[in-house]
Amino acid sequence: MTPRPGLPLGRIAGAPVYLSPAWVLIAAVVMLTFGPQVRRLLPSLGAGAYLVALGYAVILAVSVLVHEAAHAMVGRAQGLPAEEVVLTLWGGHTQFRGLHTTPLGSVATALAGPASNLALAGLAWAALGLTEAAGLIDGRGVASLLLQMTVWANVLLAAFNALPGLPLDGGRMVESAVWAATGSRDRGTEAAGWSGRVLALAVPALAVGLPLLRGDAPDLLVAALALWVGLMLWQGAGRAVAVGRRRRLLDDLRQEGPPSPEQRPDAAPTDPTDSAAAHTARPCLPKEHRA
Repeated sequence: MTPRPGLPLGRIAGAPVYLSPAWVLIAAVVMLTFGPQVRRLLPSLGAGAYLVALGYAVILAVSVLVHEAAHAMVGRAQGLPAEEVVLTLWGGHTQFRGLHTTPLGSVATALAGPASNLALAGLAWAALGLTEAAGLIDGRGVASLLLQMTVWANVLLAAFNALPGLPLDGGRMVESAVWAATGSRDRGTEAAGWSGRVLALAVPALAVGLPLLRGDAPDLLVAALALWVGLMLWQGAGRAVAVGRRRRLLDDLRQEGPPSPEQRPDAAPTDPTDSAAAHTARPCLPKEHRA
């Protein structure tokens, strides 16, 4: 029996939703990072500022859940049900039970995530403006801070996931564009993986390089976070490149058809070069994920 990937939270679009134990780590980082900032803004809170910072972490988790739920619902509407949704240290992922059959379907599922975050950011921004205008909340109070956090968290989630490289949603758009242009999904996957590798290098380089260009010292926390994000992107992009290559190999084998009697390993070779012939392993293809 396959162990559960985390704490079960319920179901969305027929798929079980889990909270990975690693989420506790990202919640702790958010608390330690934003707790002192909240305390400076609202000194009357005292240690309660860290509870507000924990609220930031919960808002981030809910925003990721909305993002993944949008993927799952759009995929299901296209006849591609999700197998599971997991909120992780990295953010989250939705694993489907198959692959999209058209570039347009893949793009629609990929766009659903960032679009849902932009919608949530818009709702939070409208709620912030209306409640402050009506005098229902203090513009410098806890409720205002939490609504502002909801706006910015969702804008950043949408923008980051739209970057053009796998394993991000923007990478699915690159994959689909190459797929539509060449007729090969596998070439699209490989191309999007390479663009993801470029992003993986660019994120920490910009985090360190931009402050240096301004004559400032890089922020160590920002640099460390950027390096961690770059490593995660590099791993996901590398898997995409490998999957694209393996699928192309399998397609080549299918197009070549079964080996002739002269190419079979048990046949006597008629030429020394034939003896190295046709023993090729068939790659195992993983399911699509992180749509």
